[in-house]
Amino acid sequence: MAARHWQQETPYGSVVVVTSECGLRAIGLPEDDLAELVAGSEAECDDEIAARLDDWFAGRSDRLDVPLDLGDIDGFRRTVLETLVREGWWGETVSYGELAEMAGRPRAARAVGTAMRSNPLPFVIPCHRVVAAGGRIGGYGGGRNAVELKRALLAREGVTFP
Repeated sequence: MAARHWQQETPYGSVVVVTSECGLRAIGLPEDDLAELVAGSEAECDDEIAARLDDWFAGRSDRLDVPLDLGDIDGFRRTVLETLVREGWWGETVSYGELAEMAGRPRAARAVGTAMRSNPLPFVIPCHRVVAAGGRIGGYGGGRNAVELKRALLAREGVTFP
């Protein structure tokens, strides 16, 4: 089966979900440029993955346990994303530097930031839980309302920032 995509409503706006034969490949946030994201995929919903996303967004699940397709992501970026998925930290945050250390390169906080900025699977790979040093919220992808989206996702997990 070819890659497929669909639009899914969430409490944070409409997102575009892309899957492949291997699993969930990408989630496009409301303000992302979606043309490249959906190129080469058919407009068709994967009902099982859509239902799991709905459960997570409705608060019936605290972990999005779906097969992932990280495609050609490799090297340290892949290690960082896999570390973030494996560790989870529901309701907790970790700094870029702490995540770098957990991923095996304690001096690579900036590289972690790059991995977070290019995370193809927001929500599923919980980059919203990665914050700046000193307790600052840091940035988040997804356009002009990105930091508000990050605050909302953290608040959903009981974490608040001023």
